[in-house]
Amino acid sequence: MSGDGIVWLILLLLILLFDGTAIHLHKNNKLSLWISGIIMVLLVPIIGFTVGAIFLKISRVVDPTDTHEGSAFAAAFIAMVLLANALIFFITGIVLIIVRFFKTKKS
Repeated sequence: MSGDGIVWLILLLLILLFDGTAIHLHKNNKLSLWISGIIMVLLVPIIGFTVGAIFLKISRVVDPTDTHEGSAFAAAFIAMVLLANALIFFITGIVLIIVRFFKTKKS
């Protein structure tokens, strides 16, 4: 598997983990989507730095003479996509609260 494939696989697994957990908690009325979005935003830097460190270690083992900037770009890409995903959850949660507020006000 190429480096790009590994990046996409890790990104897909992280998105499925985050989104699945947030949706499951929202459906069971345990946690609102906007709070899940805030939690995701707080976790993204930790995950980004961790993935970057892992990619850097792998890159150093595979090719010690390389400059290893690809591992940093891959980790930054994963972090930015996860951050965008978290912001979508936050905005969706806020919109749902506003819609629910106006629905209950009409009734």
